Amino acid sequence: MRLRDQRDRFPPTRLFPGAEDWPGTAQRRTTALSPDDMGAWRHMFTLGVQVPDLFCRVEWGTGGAYRLWLLDIGRTSWATADFEPGRGEFEVAEYGPRRLWAEAEAVLSWWREHGEPGFARYGLTVAPRGQRVWLDHPDNPVPVRVP
Repeated sequence: MRLRDQRDRFPPTRLFPGAEDWPGTAQRRTTALSPDDMGAWRHMFTLGVQVPDLFCRVEWGTGGAYRLWLLDIGRTSWATADFEPGRGEFEVAEYGPRRLWAEAEAVLSWWREHGEPGFARYGLTVAPRGQRVWLDHPDNPVPVRVP
């Protein structure tokens, strides 16, 4: 779990390759996955468990619009999704060797396939060999997607 103090230590978006001239050469597409859905606490928790090297930034626009950035701590890849209230499709740009928005879509798909679990269904086992998060029972570990 990240502490409030740790969040400020993540590098700013401008330090990522290709981010200063957004969208630059990023691959662009649309998605039905709303950045607003991705920002819900239960989704961010599941995303953080499954993709632990990922963090987010938000750039606020006007009228409730914003750009959600997904960035990897290795500074190799980023993705953005632009939210505008009332839209059903959202513009996505992905840059680098990883497709971070696609990774987020896969995590949210897993979450939905498992009945949209809330925090109470997750558990944590800590042992001398390491730790793991599980769903419903210690014999059901949550997958970690590490590239």
